[in-house]
This record gives sequence, structure tokens and C-alpha cells, in this order.
Amino acid sequence: MSSLNDTARESRRWPVRFLRISLTVTALLMFGQAVLAGLFMGGLTSAFALHREMATASGIVLMISIVAAILARRLGQAPRWPIWATVGLLAFMSLLAFAGFRSLVALHVPLGVIMILLTAVLTMWVWRYVPTSAESAVSERDGVTFGSDEGAELPTSTLAR
Repeated sequence: MSSLNDTARESRRWPVRFLRISLTVTALLMFGQAVLAGLFMGGLTSAFALHREMATASGIVLMISIVAAILARRLGQAPRWPIWATVGLLAFMSLLAFAGFRSLVALHVPLGVIMILLTAVLTMWVWRYVPTSAESAVSERDGVTFGSDEGAELPTSTLAR
């Protein structure tokens, strides 16, 4: 019986792992964007083309993260809000790209800093996120879980829902 539970638990873990990997790659690409932008603003003109290409790669990986967030919700019982957070990041990235293509540096740079910060926060959350057995009852109501609460008792009203 234990092997069936282990198999079921493992089948719910891979979507969260996929989300962790995709968001980590997105965060690393975002940090790389900052480095390339700094090199370009420092006078290394060849960094501009790399900055543009890395932006495209970041967008593609972020789209993959949206798919991973949907899979984590559907198959891994993760909260719903990471789906909306990744979609919001993609929309924010579109605004960032618009400012970049229009050479609005005074807008593009602060938006880039905010984008990196938001991506890092979401990536940190997904690495701290631990699905729990009681989460299916609580996740619909709260939508957010940070780490596991082993040994913590849930109120009976939560369990009754």
C-alpha cells in the first residue's frame, strides 16, 4: 500500500519540479539581462545584440513557466496564484520590451529592475513551496503555502470545508 502512495506522491511532484526549473532558468536569464545591459551602458556595444537575444530567450522560458504553473496546479495541486503571477510577468515583460525597443532607457532600466525582483521572489517561493497532505483543503481558500507546517494543527473549521 505504501508503494501506491509513494507513486501517487511522486506523480504530483514532477510538475512542481518542472516549475522550479523553468522559473530558475527565467531568473538566471533575467540576471544575465542586467549584466548585459550594464556592459552595453558601459560602452561594450556588442552586448546590445546579446541583450536583445537573451530577452527573447527569457520570454520563451517564461511562457514555458506559465505551462509549468498550470501543470503544477492541475497535476500537483499547487496554488492557483502562480499561474496568474507568471502571466503577469509575461505582460510586464511586454511593457519592458516596448520601452526597450523605443529606447526609453529611463523607463526600461527601472522596469528591468522590478522584473528581476518579481522573478526572484517568485523563484524563491517555488523553491520554498512544499505540498502537504492537508494542502488540498487549505489551498483553495488561502492560495499560498510557504514551506511545510509539520506538527502544526489545522483548525477544525478548515478541515470541515
